[in-house]
Amino acid sequence: MRITFLTITCLLLITGLTIAQKNSEKEILEKTFKVRGEMTLQLRVDGGEVELLRNEDNDCTVYIEHNKEKCRADVNFDEKNNELEIYIDHDNWSMGKSGDANQSNYAKVQVKLPHRPDLSINAVIKAGKLDFKLGDLHLENLEVKSWAGEARIDFDKPNRCDLKTLDVDFKVGEVKLLNLGNARFSEANINSNIGEMTLDFNGENTERAMARIDLEIGKTMIIVPDNIGVKARVSKFLFLSNVQYPNWFEQDGSYYYSRNYKNAKKSLYLIVSTGIGELNLRVDRKSN
Repeated sequence: MRITFLTITCLLLITGLTIAQKNSEKEILEKTFKVRGEMTLQLRVDGGEVELLRNEDNDCTVYIEHNKEKCRADVNFDEKNNELEIYIDHDNWSMGKSGDANQSNYAKVQVKLPHRPDLSINAVIKAGKLDFKLGDLHLENLEVKSWAGEARIDFDKPNRCDLKTLDVDFKVGEVKLLNLGNARFSEANINSNIGEMTLDFNGENTERAMARIDLEIGKTMIIVPDNIGVKARVSKFLFLSNVQYPNWFEQDGSYYYSRNYKNAKKSLYLIVSTGIGELNLRVDRKSN
């Protein structure tokens, strides 16, 4: 019995030391900034889970959880120019190339953004998961580049101003851009190299917009509401591109027109370049 008791005690001690060691490797960084005037957010993340969302208190708060033995986290705020820079630097970010976004070495980044000042976001994520909820902000410019991983960008509420720049580029992974009609953009550039993409143009504020969509390999779903006129020009790569569309659209060569295109007060023009894969056009019916 004494041996058994000693054995259990030793095992518990070893387990406790292991947990303590793992916890000691984790570091949490929390900061809050008062923002006045225009604000710029620069994100440079080697590997991580990045979440952006609106802050009800109108301050900018940053929360970062990371493994201090594997990566370095830097947060710098220039009060004079209202520029916030966040860097997550891994000594070796090859762990992100495996596609496992749940590895313990990934950093977790959450930024709550103020909704009053004019806001510009420039984000470069080498590997990981993006979850951006950008509704009800005063967002003027949005530029996002992701090398590998999952991305979800949702304008769940109308943007408070016109979005001057909407430029997103995804190399490998699954991408969902939702409620783009709420973004209030006039021109957009959307690129996807390899993977699955969903583009949802529902929303309240689309008046007259154009989106250039460049697809290389994979499956793409484009969703448009039936209360705006849609014109899509699709350039296919030989016979390796397959375009599927409902009878709400009429095809004329490489152009696809919605039934209400000539009479609709609001319009959306899509310039789509497809590579190898499938393109699906879908219509969301709106109640009268």
